[in-house]
Amino acid sequence: MRRAYIAGLVAVGAIVATAGAGGSPPRTKVTVWSAPGPAAAAYGGLNYGGYAPTTGALVTERRDVELTAGGEVQIVGVAATVDAASVQLRDFTDPATTIIEQRFMPGASTPTEILRRHVGAQITVVTAKGELTGVLRSVDEQVLVLELGTGDQRRLQVMRRDGYIQDVRLPPGSGVDKPTLVWRLASKKPGKHDVEVTYRADGMTWTADYLAVLDEAGTAVDFSAWATVKNTTGASFDNAELTLVNGGASGPSSVNPYGVATRSGPPPAPTRYTIAQPVHLGAAQSVQVELLPTRQATKARSVVTYEAMPDPSLGFQAYPNTDCNQFNGVGMGNGRAEVAIELDVPTKDALPDGRVRMFRRKTDRLEVVSEEQLRSSAGLARIRVAPHTEITGERRAVSCNYDERAHTVTEKLEVKVENKSKRAAEIVIREFAWRWPVWKLDGEDAKSARGGNQTLEYRANVPAGGKKTVTYSLVYTW
Repeated sequence: MRRAYIAGLVAVGAIVATAGAGGSPPRTKVTVWSAPGPAAAAYGGLNYGGYAPTTGALVTERRDVELTAGGEVQIVGVAATVDAASVQLRDFTDPATTIIEQRFMPGASTPTEILRRHVGAQITVVTAKGELTGVLRSVDEQVLVLELGTGDQRRLQVMRRDGYIQDVRLPPGSGVDKPTLVWRLASKKPGKHDVEVTYRADGMTWTADYLAVLDEAGTAVDFSAWATVKNTTGASFDNAELTLVNGGASGPSSVNPYGVATRSGPPPAPTRYTIAQPVHLGAAQSVQVELLPTRQATKARSVVTYEAMPDPSLGFQAYPNTDCNQFNGVGMGNGRAEVAIELDVPTKDALPDGRVRMFRRKTDRLEVVSEEQLRSSAGLARIRVAPHTEITGERRAVSCNYDERAHTVTEKLEVKVENKSKRAAEIVIREFAWRWPVWKLDGEDAKSARGGNQTLEYRANVPAGGKKTVTYSLVYTW
């Protein structure tokens, strides 16, 4: 037996617990992890040992239940996608309650499945000749077997279901046609109990979308951030206290796909967004909620971003890349510069990945400017406008050293950018600490900011026809 009282359930940095005694706690709490973004498959993703992203939802429901004489308790209408091994029950009425047995009964969706749930129960069958009440003994797609009478008068009545049976009345209060959790408890307090059930369920995700509207002058922007929550768990959650989590992982595999044991690093830290008002999460529905309050007439700054290469870090999360020759050639052949606008946002972390649709106001109408993936760092949102063909660059490794005994890779990198245009430009050079999530900067010669867990950004004002070189050193440890 195990204790029904569970102090809390911890999942990837997110703790769902009941509210304190100073007020009535919410009846339902739902924590949803974001869906993996389109970049999750880049460079092999999990195929090359990446972290398994946490998915689905953590559901906590407060229910009033009736403890029967046999010690059985049912909670009807839970998610059909519940992970039965994650279920925890907490009894507030009797904390000393112990659980003898716990079962999950999937929902029934066809008439035959529903009737089979009531084998052994008393039902009423309506036919053209009248009503018959008895115990259901068997049922299939063609016939239904009812036990009638008692003692010497007991008999079995076999009835065809194709037209002869007009209606079937089930016992009142039976909800076993819906996904149901059933417990057999040992408690000294029969009757009504105030309980809390917590479980993880698949089939609920959220994604971020952004909207930016430039004014006519192109100097100010209205910026809004939305989350779309999709619920395909098969259950509805009314007035739910909703928390959205971006990032976090269930941890890396200890053996990579090549059968080599690896050392584990910490998973990316999750970011949590608590929605201010209760939300109705209807079954098979989507709902949109604000991630951030809309920013009105925020000053927009024009910048140029330069990336020498796409970010390969997703492919190296569960084991470090120790090949000092990979991605360290001169030129790279795929560097790109882009004209972008950026604005300040009130966040301590980078905003979640998502599409941003940008419009520009023209007198009484809006014109489409772009639809791109948002680039974000702590306190900043950046939106691509167009390619910049007159800023070029190259990237190379000045030195790289892999120390197998010390479990470190130390490398010094150099990025050169050149402004071939006739105007000065503020350039944001984006680089990636892609080899491994545990790293530090060592003796950099320019002020840097981490755009994300494994992103570095250097700002440089480059005059027309001028050049700028950024050199930085990284030490990876595992």
